[in-house]
Amino acid sequence: MKRTKITGNQLYSLTANGAFGGSVIVSASAMAAIAKQDAWISALLTPVIGMPVVWIYWYLGSQYPELTFVEIMKKIFGGWIGWVAAASYVFLCLNTAYHLPWYVANFVTTQAMPETPPYVISLMFVIAVVIAVLYGIETIARASEIYIRFVLILAVLTTLLVSPNIKFENLQPVLENGMIPIFKGSYVLSCFTVFPVITMMMIYPANTEKIQEAKKSLFKGLLWAGFITLITILMSTLILGSKITASSQYPTYLLAKEISLGIIFTRLEFIVAGTWIITQFMIGLLFFYAGATGLSQLIGLKDHKRIVMPLGLITLVMSGVVFPDAVYQANWVNFVWLPYITIHGLILPLLLFLVHLIKKRMLKADIKK
Repeated sequence: MKRTKITGNQLYSLTANGAFGGSVIVSASAMAAIAKQDAWISALLTPVIGMPVVWIYWYLGSQYPELTFVEIMKKIFGGWIGWVAAASYVFLCLNTAYHLPWYVANFVTTQAMPETPPYVISLMFVIAVVIAVLYGIETIARASEIYIRFVLILAVLTTLLVSPNIKFENLQPVLENGMIPIFKGSYVLSCFTVFPVITMMMIYPANTEKIQEAKKSLFKGLLWAGFITLITILMSTLILGSKITASSQYPTYLLAKEISLGIIFTRLEFIVAGTWIITQFMIGLLFFYAGATGLSQLIGLKDHKRIVMPLGLITLVMSGVVFPDAVYQANWVNFVWLPYITIHGLILPLLLFLVHLIKKRMLKADIKK
């Protein structure tokens, strides 16, 4: 089956958006709670830890350049094991896709429009996601190229405007609690910035042409996302301090409230809010696209667009009941999301990598005989 191809720059922008989509406005809080004033060191280490993981993604794709991740799992594991692994991955993508509208609706209704019903926000979010997936991966990739520039401009602008409020003493003392909290923080951040890149395996390699160029795009996207996340966490710690950052649900949004230049540049926190909503949309779009295409391949459909609207309706309904409140959501992240994404973003690709190498060696041994 002939698939639409995207450019290396489009793959880079999709990877970057997928890597930092869920972390722009909330990651600083979790990191400050774990690593305190050393949260920025955890953010600095995360891309370094993530590089081998993304290399495994690239290697698997390079060995099966015409297949999606679902097809790669069925190819390597074979039989019912491959089908079960693929079904688990698809469930992860669809399950995450209906969580993301809740985050956007919760943020908008608590911070900006408290009288607006959350379902209205979720409905708008889901409609946009469904339309984008119906238009196809090429349209998604082109939109991603625009969004990545928009996010970069807003991130630089926000950093420059809050920089007069920097207090370097908020970073001291360095390494007060040792390296263990720093590594723990890096792992937690990886669960939001590195392991979610597994969604890209439904686009790479099947929708890319040049494998070597795709390798550079994947790494560049991860590094770019790591840089933006580092700046976000560093500025939050420098200006708000680790205690305020850890106790705030949306520390980056709170950080933007510090912007005040005369009577002209005020109330610019919605710059950050807009940036986060855009990135949430992109990561939600990637999870939904991966889930829809993966499910269509599991059940043998030639075109995933047939099931996009039904899945969109399920996503809308589930987004309203998935989390009863913010406390339940926080517990779900700590006790469910971290092991859940680790299994699919790290352990599963590593198993695929090892099984592929074993089968490759066995094949060479048979040829020599």
